[in-house]
Amino acid sequence: MSETDTADRANPVVDNGASSAAALLKVALDHHQANRLDEAEACYLAILKSYPDFAPAWINLGVLMRRQGQLDAAALYLKHSVGLLPEDGRCWSNLGNALRDLGQLEEAEHAHRQSLALSPDSPETHYNLGLCLRERGDIAAAITSFETAAAKGYDKPDLAWDMALTLLLSGDLKQGFAQYEARWMLPQSPPQHQDIPGWDGNDLDGTLLVYAEQGLGDSIQFCRYLPLLRGKAKRVVFECQPPLCRLLRASPALAGIDIAARQHEALPRADAAVALLSLPRFCGTVDDRTIPADIPYLMPPTTNIPALAAEKRHRRVGLAWAGKPSHNNDRNRSLPLSSLSPLLDCPDTDFFSFQMGAAAGQIAALHLSPLLPDLSPHIRDFADTAALIRDMDLIITVDTSIAHLTGALGKPVWVILPHAPDWRWQLGRDDSPWYPTMTLFRQEKPGDRDGAIRRVRDQLTAF
Repeated sequence: MSETDTADRANPVVDNGASSAAALLKVALDHHQANRLDEAEACYLAILKSYPDFAPAWINLGVLMRRQGQLDAAALYLKHSVGLLPEDGRCWSNLGNALRDLGQLEEAEHAHRQSLALSPDSPETHYNLGLCLRERGDIAAAITSFETAAAKGYDKPDLAWDMALTLLLSGDLKQGFAQYEARWMLPQSPPQHQDIPGWDGNDLDGTLLVYAEQGLGDSIQFCRYLPLLRGKAKRVVFECQPPLCRLLRASPALAGIDIAARQHEALPRADAAVALLSLPRFCGTVDDRTIPADIPYLMPPTTNIPALAAEKRHRRVGLAWAGKPSHNNDRNRSLPLSSLSPLLDCPDTDFFSFQMGAAAGQIAALHLSPLLPDLSPHIRDFADTAALIRDMDLIITVDTSIAHLTGALGKPVWVILPHAPDWRWQLGRDDSPWYPTMTLFRQEKPGDRDGAIRRVRDQLTAF
C-alpha cells in the first residue's frame, strides 16, 4: 500500500485559443482518463508538433510521463508548461509533484508555494505541499498543510490516509494507528473477507480469522501481535502469504496459532475477521513502550533447511540491496549492487548475498561472484532464509522483508534508509523500537546513498 497523490488528477487545462488543438486535446484526455496511455501520448505529441506553444498538451504530457515513471521527462515538460503559463497555479503544483518524485524536495516545495501564491484556496495544492513537507521531515508543517487542505474542501480519502502515515512517522502511534483504518476508504485497498463480521476487539467465543493485507515485511513485523490474541478467541487462524507459512509454523512464539496459506488452503469457518495491521490498535500500542518486543519471536525449523559450510574463516555478513520493484517508493529505497562495492573489501569478512529476484543477477553482471556468493538458489521460502540468516554475524540491507526477518530473529541488522523513510522507521533516530538489534543508516539528504554507505563502511570496519 502506498501514499496517494492527487495533483495529477486535477481537471486538465483547456485552451480555447486553438480550436483544432483543443478538439484533439479532448480526444487525448479521453484516452488518458481511460488509461490508454500510448494513444494519449501520441495525441499530445501530435498537438505539440503543430502547436508547440499549446500549454495544456505540455501539462498533460508531463502528467502522463509522471504516471508512467518517466520522471525526468515529466519534470522537463512541466517546467516548459510553467514557462508558457507562469500565472497558472496548477502548472506549478504539478511541477512540484514531479520534482518531489525526483527527490528535489527544496525545489518541489518552492513550486508548491508558488502555486499557493497564485491559487491560495486550492485544497489540492495544500495537500501536495503537505506530502512534500513530510518528505523534508517537517512533520508539524505537513500536518498543518493537511489540515488546511481539509478545511478548504479536500475530501478525498487519501488525505486521511496520509495523515495517518504522517502521525505514525512522527511516533504518535496512538493517533496514527487509529487513523490507519482510513486505508479501507482507498479504492485500491477494499477490506477482505467482507462476508465475515469484523472483529470489535472483544473476547470471541469462536474462531477469529486474522489476515495478512499488505507485503511480506508487514506480515513479519506485525505477526508479533498474534500471541496476544490467544485469550481473545477460542481459536485464532492467521491467513498469510505461502512463503511465510513454514517459518511461522516452526516458531515457538506462535504455537497455538493456526497458520493458513492464502489461496492454497481452505479456511475454517470464522466468527469474526480482522486485518493484521489493525491489531496494534486493538492491542493497545500507543507509543514505543507498548510495542510487543519479545525478541526473537520467529525461529527457523530444525530440519529440511539449507546450511553454510561448517568451516567459518571470518565473520559472515549478508547483503540485500533491492526490494520489490512494484513498491511505490522502490526508486528511493533500493540500491544498485555497485553502490555496495565499498563494503566488499573489508578485511576478515566473508560476504553472502540474500538478494532475491532479478536484482540477484547484478552479481554475475558485475563479476562479483567470488566475493559475494549468491544464496538465492538455496532459498525456497522464508524458513530457508531465516536458517541462513542464523548463520550470519550481521545482515546489511535496504528496507526490505529481510530487514524485518533479521530483526524478528534477534540478529544484528543494519538498514540503509532513504532520506524520506517509510513511517515505521520514524525520523531522527538510528535505532528502532520494533527491533532492538537493528541499526538505521539514513540518507542525510535526498539521494545521498554514498554518504550512508560510507557510514556503514566505517561501522563495519569497527564492528
